[in-house]
Amino acid sequence: MKRLALLLLVGACTEQATAPGACPNFCPGATIETVDTILRDVIVRDSAYLGYISASEAPGLPVADLGVVDSRAIFRILPQPLRVTNKAGDTTTVPITMDSARLRVDIVRRDTTATNLWIKLYRLPTTIDSTTTFAQLVPSFADSIIDSVNVSALLALPEITDTATVRIWGDTIQTDSAGHVLQVADDSSLRLFIHLDTAQARFARSDSAEVAYGVRVAADSLASIEIGSNEALRGAEVVWFYTYPDTNAAPLQASRSRGALFDSFVFNPPTPPLDSNLAVGGSPSARSLLRVKIPELLRDSADVVRATLILVPVRPVPGARGDSFAVFARPVITDLGAKSPLSTNAAFFGLTAVHLNGAADTMRIEMTTLIRAWARADTTAITSFVLQQRPEGSSYAQIRFYSTRAPAFRRTCSRWARWILAWWSMARW
Repeated sequence: MKRLALLLLVGACTEQATAPGACPNFCPGATIETVDTILRDVIVRDSAYLGYISASEAPGLPVADLGVVDSRAIFRILPQPLRVTNKAGDTTTVPITMDSARLRVDIVRRDTTATNLWIKLYRLPTTIDSTTTFAQLVPSFADSIIDSVNVSALLALPEITDTATVRIWGDTIQTDSAGHVLQVADDSSLRLFIHLDTAQARFARSDSAEVAYGVRVAADSLASIEIGSNEALRGAEVVWFYTYPDTNAAPLQASRSRGALFDSFVFNPPTPPLDSNLAVGGSPSARSLLRVKIPELLRDSADVVRATLILVPVRPVPGARGDSFAVFARPVITDLGAKSPLSTNAAFFGLTAVHLNGAADTMRIEMTTLIRAWARADTTAITSFVLQQRPEGSSYAQIRFYSTRAPAFRRTCSRWARWILAWWSMARW
């Protein structure tokens, strides 16, 4: 259900003229009336559309194990060349012999109150792509674990700050006996390094040295994090350490870093198909388009002091309690349905936060600036806006609202709306 709650300032006279007469004798008899009411029928049409941002285009990769949702990050690393030249300017190549590898992943979001937080790394088929589903990867996530890291334990260890460490790593580090290394960035994100031997990395020449990995998470509670992606320039990276023959000396040592060729996330249960309700968020992401009919009262006889869009969720949003995302309203430049271009003027945006607390709380978005501008515009102006998740595409969480096609809610509000319109009519000059 969508309502538009408006605090209206209905016109009046407050001037105290000095000559030739004074109010109220030379002014209309009405006074300023402030009306706080609900406009039920100003949303005349609404639609939900799916498929804007896919998981493989997301600015972040959510990883969670919450019972109600199981989300896992997946990524495929660029191939490593199997042969190199052994000296500058030489066109002859020699084969390399792999020694080990080091994987880096960035944990860009986590709940700092989570305890006993584990990151688990799995080997995946190198054929993963944007069409890969959660069900297809169940066998790999069941029997192909490579390593696991207790992030909480690493964070509890003292920092190593000696000059040799800082020279090698570029900053202070925390490390455990297994060689896992953790760095804490200024923005509180974590950079985790996992050392992999040849058995773990499996440098396979038959696959052009291409590898793919998956990440799961576990914790005592609040098992939910987000890993950086290619789209945010924080994708996973593997550094290969290898040797190659030298014609005049012992084998030479070298390393080469390879970034993620592809990254995404899969989750279960999948987002249900669209129905008669409105939808915002999820993966692939959904948006909802709402069309507004501005009442003549707002154009002729009233000034909008405050306008609030009220949306009633169909059900609670599944996810980690304590997580949140933003929903913002953006006016469209031209109403073309699902392909409507959106305004970039932030002055007309409405924004609110959705907290995943297990309840279907009514959502309110302040729309005063936009509604006021529409009320002053000519009657041919486009008065539609889109509800969009932010950040978009990097969450399995989707919120659904009742639309104008929910008859039970239409009956609930109809008599109230008629009464208000009648009251407005009496309040006009």
